[in-house]
Amino acid sequence: MFLTAVLFDLTLSLHAGEKELPFHPGEEIKYSVRWERVKAGKASFRVRNLTTVNGEKAYCFILEIESNKYIDIIYKIRDRHEGFANLDFTRSLLYRKTQTGRDKRDVKVLFDWDKKTALYANFGGKRDPIKIPANTFDPLSAFYKMRTLKFKTGQDLSFHVTNGKKHFIQKATVIKKETITISSKTYDTYQLALAVNHFSGVFKKSENPTVKLWITADNRKIPVRIKIKVFIGSVIFDLDSII
Repeated sequence: MFLTAVLFDLTLSLHAGEKELPFHPGEEIKYSVRWERVKAGKASFRVRNLTTVNGEKAYCFILEIESNKYIDIIYKIRDRHEGFANLDFTRSLLYRKTQTGRDKRDVKVLFDWDKKTALYANFGGKRDPIKIPANTFDPLSAFYKMRTLKFKTGQDLSFHVTNGKKHFIQKATVIKKETITISSKTYDTYQLALAVNHFSGVFKKSENPTVKLWITADNRKIPVRIKIKVFIGSVIFDLDSII
């Protein structure tokens, strides 16, 4: 769950293996969120203007998720995630997560690429740093990393991810090409299934949980639908708009 294109200097989008990235500063993707058939809230992914992290130029990604007033009664969600990745788009530089709803968090993950470590802190309380391999991404930047990969039916995808507490290889499979309709608009997509064995929380409590994505089969590779199935039911993010 994520930031203008016509004004963006083309040279800044040619850093990942000298090829144009499918996203750009100024991009904003908005979703409506439902729990089964019930409207549950909204989410947005944004690519902000380029910034600097520890003296290094960086992409800045923001994901915000907000439950509506009806869901707030059951489980209030006000989440903001920030991911920062280098211009070559080979690794993360910083990750932040703020939760001000029911479960409060103020998380920061610091990357030290000289030592190849990631350090997790929540409300200033630090854990011991963990070792990470080269080309590792934070959870939000990994969402954008996936969009840079080439899709082919039956293909297995993988890349390194860390949340500061553990490192894992995020795996996914391109299931098939599929045409879907959302709010009277039709999209040609690739359907992807993500491996969830390393996920915690509600995923650990669920029998056969799944995460599926429908990503446009074009150069922009826009996730138009995200479906998370756990024991409480399915949570679905459907595309509302994109800039």
